[in-house]
Amino acid sequence: MPDIIRILIKGASGYGPVDEAYEDKLVITSSSISYEYKPHPMSQSEMNTYRKWSYKTTSPVFKELFSKVVEMTPHILYNDEKLFATDIGPTIIMATFDDKHRETVNYFCPSEFFEEYFRVIKQMVPGCEYTPAVLLTDEDFEDEEE
Repeated sequence: MPDIIRILIKGASGYGPVDEAYEDKLVITSSSISYEYKPHPMSQSEMNTYRKWSYKTTSPVFKELFSKVVEMTPHILYNDEKLFATDIGPTIIMATFDDKHRETVNYFCPSEFFEEYFRVIKQMVPGCEYTPAVLLTDEDFEDEEE
């Protein structure tokens, strides 16, 4: 079986106010991670702002985390659970393989379904950046409630 060389995770806000609406995209390879967050064009909120960053590295720790994510990805791509919620934005996961073919899956479910997967990916995000919106799970909000 060909190896996964790139993982793209896209998200969008679900049903809600236009001032909180967004689309975002995270791309991961064995040596880089990049992120782009686009607020809805009609958003007037000063809190909902455009963000874009990228990080390149030769770190063996980063490469090891990427290997873990690659190992977990088939479970996400080939999952046959029937998950669907009507007011949640999509989570799109696309894996690109070394033979250049791509496999994509679209989910409409709570981000908690991806909690373990996203927990590993969050370790790859540079410490000075906000956690990408598409990766946010309940555990990211637990600290705020205390």
